[in-house]
Amino acid sequence: MDLVALGAGLAELAPGPELCAALAQVWLGAVPNDQVIEVLRAQARQLAHEQARMLATLVEVSRTTPGLVGPARADEAYEWASGEISAALRWTGRAADRELAFAQTVVSRLPRVFAALWAGRIDRARAWVFADHLDDSCGLSGEQVAAICAHLVPLAEGLTTGELAGRLLRAILAVDPDHAQRRYRRAVREREVVSYLDRDGTVTISAHRLAPDEAAAATERLRALAAAVKRAGHPGRLPQIQADLFCALLNGRYHHHTRAQIIADMLTHAPDKPPGARAGVEIRVGLGTLLGRDDDPGEIPGLGPVLASTARDLVAAQTWGGRWRYAVVDPDGYLILAGAIRHRPTSGSGGRSDGGIVEIHVPADLLEHLAAHRVEAGRWAGVIAEITAQYRDRDRLHAALDHNPAARFADAALARHTEVRDRTCTFIGCRCPARHCDLDHTIDHAHGGATTHSNLGPGCGRHHPFKHKLGWRLEQPRPGHFTWTSPLGHTYHTRGQPITPPHAPRPPPVPPPF
Repeated sequence: MDLVALGAGLAELAPGPELCAALAQVWLGAVPNDQVIEVLRAQARQLAHEQARMLATLVEVSRTTPGLVGPARADEAYEWASGEISAALRWTGRAADRELAFAQTVVSRLPRVFAALWAGRIDRARAWVFADHLDDSCGLSGEQVAAICAHLVPLAEGLTTGELAGRLLRAILAVDPDHAQRRYRRAVREREVVSYLDRDGTVTISAHRLAPDEAAAATERLRALAAAVKRAGHPGRLPQIQADLFCALLNGRYHHHTRAQIIADMLTHAPDKPPGARAGVEIRVGLGTLLGRDDDPGEIPGLGPVLASTARDLVAAQTWGGRWRYAVVDPDGYLILAGAIRHRPTSGSGGRSDGGIVEIHVPADLLEHLAAHRVEAGRWAGVIAEITAQYRDRDRLHAALDHNPAARFADAALARHTEVRDRTCTFIGCRCPARHCDLDHTIDHAHGGATTHSNLGPGCGRHHPFKHKLGWRLEQPRPGHFTWTSPLGHTYHTRGQPITPPHAPRPPPVPPPF
């Protein structure tokens, strides 16, 4: 067997085409035990080299001039570059912004760091530490940055990222004692709150870059209030009580409550869920799930899928106070008809929310079945009868959507139809829920565009301006089908995700053991 296939000789090869070709020949399962680490190191060098090429390519894209034949580039990055990158690679807008800013810092501002990454002497994680400390906002001059890099880049290979960050901070403070104060002020200006769905179906809410005094005061108030609730006899553990209080204080449940009222309410309803009004959310759920015919997950737009039980609880909690609507869908899960629901299920206790949307997804075949077998509708009979009546009148309702094409803004029915049909912002890969977007005229109203279902689509605050200010073109060849053309001439076709996505094939149940 070829010695290269066994990992021999890799230590002497610099990253690039030759090392890439050599690694491609390595049969990992045959590499002797004493050579495996050399293969690992060679792979890491080649990976660092390829990541350097990726950063360089991002910078090249940002300077590519639309319509210009040949390799000439602009001196500075174009404003539309991040959108071009996110569309081409199906990255989120935030990821494209982050990666492009990182690339510009390493390639243009930190040439020693870039050279070390290209040569495989440092990895991406160490390059990130350099960029995080020495980007344009650090306040150091080019000469100061170059001096720090000249000193620390040769040492970086032998330091962990934590050790490197400490060395960099000490070096920066030695050059510029005011650096820490400027960095702190910059970080506080970028404070934010984010929420995301975890793999276990729960949600994490996180606040970043808060002022320490404000954060400490908020944390202490939460801790002290939870401790008071616990002392008063709440059966939950202290972390659980803190989490419940955190949500209740944010969602409006305890708006205008005194400390004593909060404690009393927590004791009254522990460990059950509170009956009082709270801020409503948008919940999407299938009619079959609400009827108990299946346990398909619901969805909270912007977060993701939630358990069927959670979806049912949210619908019950928003029986009153929120808007209810339906979406009748075809066998592929796409919209046939959307409309408002005025009826509510009979019997059962319904909660009240402060706003929110309940969107019920109704397969057309299920609706026809329930119309013929009303007894199966149970307490949802009134809701289903209302949806059925509108569905049978769908041709007239469809025509009525476009009754006023000269209007500047869509009426409630047209806006609802567009939001339900398109689900999210129409830009490539954007997940911003339609109800948080502007209703954008594909052909601008000022240029004669009609206010109709075939000329409207949701555009979020980030991507709506792409069409007006950043050189993107948008067409809607068919209602709900969008074609975006980038400044560099690349086209991307988008359509909202199915309202009820098809299920993955369900494997047969595992037979019981003998």
